[in-house]
Amino acid sequence: MNGITTKATDYREDGRSRGRYGFRQAARMEWIKLRSVRSAWWLAIAAVASMAASGIGVGLGYRSHTPVATTAQILNNSLSGAILAQLLLGALGALMMTGEHSTGMIRSTFAAVPRRRVVLAAKAAVCGLATTTVGLVASFTGYLGGQLTIRGTAIPAASLGDPPVLRAVLLTGLYLSATALIGIGLGTILRHSGAAIGVLFALMFVPTIVAGLFGEGGVAIGRFVPLLMLLNSVAVITPGAGLFSGAVSVLLMGGYAAVAILVGGVLLRQRDA
Repeated sequence: MNGITTKATDYREDGRSRGRYGFRQAARMEWIKLRSVRSAWWLAIAAVASMAASGIGVGLGYRSHTPVATTAQILNNSLSGAILAQLLLGALGALMMTGEHSTGMIRSTFAAVPRRRVVLAAKAAVCGLATTTVGLVASFTGYLGGQLTIRGTAIPAASLGDPPVLRAVLLTGLYLSATALIGIGLGTILRHSGAAIGVLFALMFVPTIVAGLFGEGGVAIGRFVPLLMLLNSVAVITPGAGLFSGAVSVLLMGGYAAVAILVGGVLLRQRDA
């Protein structure tokens, strides 16, 4: 963290000397901090690895069941590693804010960029761009892992030239990025790493359990639940009956992220650093 502090401080001094505290400078500072933190790299690598492991594992498992496996089954299950990847990238998003609170570096950040909402917007923009890249890499890795391991079997390949296949892969990557942005919002609201990550986990799994308690009536609830959207609408070739389409589900996740970040922005202005 010393290296990050030095770079951020140097940049703050440069910004002061020029009298500039805009979004562009804040975003540059956030990018420096993000790529300087080891945990961010490890979480990103773990997210890609979880998707790769899922794809390869599913492909190897289906090699012995080629008479019954279908293209949709292979693809849907190959992308199931997103269950873990969403938590990893969500934690990355949360740590972008809570990490600075835990070290006290947030005071230096606000000294460099007094407009706190600009800081939050810069964090969200940098996080969104970074995790969209990681999410898409992870999603395509999961897809390739499954396809490469079934090569040579009787299972038809899932071609990216097929619109439903490409859509599922792309939307899965975007869903992962939206989860990271929700993490940013929770980190801003709660300001504590353990609390933010714990709430993120709860938001992903508890509503799923609640929806299951309603039996068939749970579909009306499940269409709004992140994990159920992922498994039954986003990372699949054909969404389940009664659920939103994959694109609508990803937009809904983006809406959740926007609400979390907006609430965080309001609290950020009202509370002391």
